[in-house]
Amino acid sequence: ILYSLIFITLLYSCSKQLEKYPLDAPSSATFPKTDAEMRAALIGCFAPLNFRFLENPYIIWLDMYSDIAANRDNTPNSLWGMPTAGNVNRFWNEFYTVISRCNYLLDNIGRIEGASPQAIAETEATARYLRAYSYSVLTQLYGDVPLITTTLALSESFVKRDDKAKVVDFILDDLEKAVVNLPESNQPNTMKIAKVAAWGLASRVALYNERWAKAIENATKVMNEEGKQVVLTNDYGSICMRAGKTSKEVLWAIQFNYNDIFQETPLAFRSRMSGGFSNRIPVQSLVDSYECTDGLSIDKSPLYNPAKPFENRDPRLAKTIALPGSVFYGYQFETNKDSLQCWNYNVTPAVRVANLDATHTFASFSGYCWRKYADPTEQHASRSDINPIVLRYAEVLLNFAEAKIESNQLDEQVYTAINKIRTRAGMPVILSGKTKEQLRSVVRKERKVELAGEGVRYFDLLRWKIADKLLNGPCYGRNPKGFLSSAPVIDENGTPDYSKVSNANLLRIIQTRTFVPAANYLWPIPDIEMQTNKNLTQNPGY
Repeated sequence: ILYSLIFITLLYSCSKQLEKYPLDAPSSATFPKTDAEMRAALIGCFAPLNFRFLENPYIIWLDMYSDIAANRDNTPNSLWGMPTAGNVNRFWNEFYTVISRCNYLLDNIGRIEGASPQAIAETEATARYLRAYSYSVLTQLYGDVPLITTTLALSESFVKRDDKAKVVDFILDDLEKAVVNLPESNQPNTMKIAKVAAWGLASRVALYNERWAKAIENATKVMNEEGKQVVLTNDYGSICMRAGKTSKEVLWAIQFNYNDIFQETPLAFRSRMSGGFSNRIPVQSLVDSYECTDGLSIDKSPLYNPAKPFENRDPRLAKTIALPGSVFYGYQFETNKDSLQCWNYNVTPAVRVANLDATHTFASFSGYCWRKYADPTEQHASRSDINPIVLRYAEVLLNFAEAKIESNQLDEQVYTAINKIRTRAGMPVILSGKTKEQLRSVVRKERKVELAGEGVRYFDLLRWKIADKLLNGPCYGRNPKGFLSSAPVIDENGTPDYSKVSNANLLRIIQTRTFVPAANYLWPIPDIEMQTNKNLTQNPGY
């Protein structure tokens, strides 16, 4: 009896306690209620976007799935080619976490007290933008995905996949609603998302889904802000460095800083001489894609010298990639296996030292390193606070040009958009009078070199339906003891063909890749999701 009385007393006390709101943390019954809680909830919506794979934020990592980069530890298809692959599950989880948090905030934004109407409206708009962005990535990777727009109870959570077209409609509608209350001012080094970011994202989503008119319309709105809220930074090489964090060429970037959340890309990108791992690197097919300074590809230009292959080339090559013979983090960067010593310029006078980039087992396995996102001015050898760029103005210009080309609007606006980027780079302008096919080739080549290393290339390969050609077979690094005897043939997409180069057999085969066209244009739905939710269907081929 005594034990029963004690149990009843405790049960009654506990039930009374459960009726009270917690004193040390927000309650879901009231959160968010105040201005501070609203801001905290919005930060929570942003937070999953800081996710990384090893040292690299996901934006930078995306290029590891493409033909222009390689990862020492994995082939691309091993990362996404099976339902149990970690990358497959991670992208799904992180972006649905953003969506879930945005849905919760949007569902409960009406309960907020003490915040200005403008702050509430801007918060709502930002949540819509983040939700739209998350769905845009999910649809590109998985195709049809569940479209969830409100907070679901557990009993409601066993949802089916919705048609990709329906989800894209929702994305574009959400962005239209968001842009009404997003701020005018583009402040890329903050968590503020401006109108130009929403228009820019809408131009990308529309382009990726062949909605040419919508892509043109939204890109034009961004272009109308040139000189005010958007600019093309004069120095191309600074955009993905610390100096570019405040550039208004950036429309939106994932925020990092040394104090709270930093990233570690320098560890992956630096050479062995400068203490890096060199385990995420650009490959030979990217290096050979850059034109010569006369605007001709290396197989057609008289300026190309196979014995000095990096001379007279598009200036973006040397600003994107650490090339053999250049200075990288204060050291002579030389990856020829016979170069047993190199110069250390970090001391005065410079001295010759043992060259780890030629002799170390884990030196760059392609013979090249990334310069983008590897900033020698950063104080920390491993940490970086550079914000990985999700979207910048140069891409919007190329979105505009491509949409115009594909919709047969071959007017001067197409040339103007492309030539703004080429002029900034120091390359000759594209002359008018080209056919649709010629302009398509121009814009595809331009996207490859302008946006290299920025997480865009993989999605381009998928939507152009050329991934089965470029992600199947050997991936090459440089000839470890020399250069190619002649230029490879460059095709309409800027892809090198080494079959007619006499010493192509000396190129290092980094890895052999596999791409199954019937399956791999979409990622599989994660295995754990299929096991948990029997209403989901798997993509073909998995």
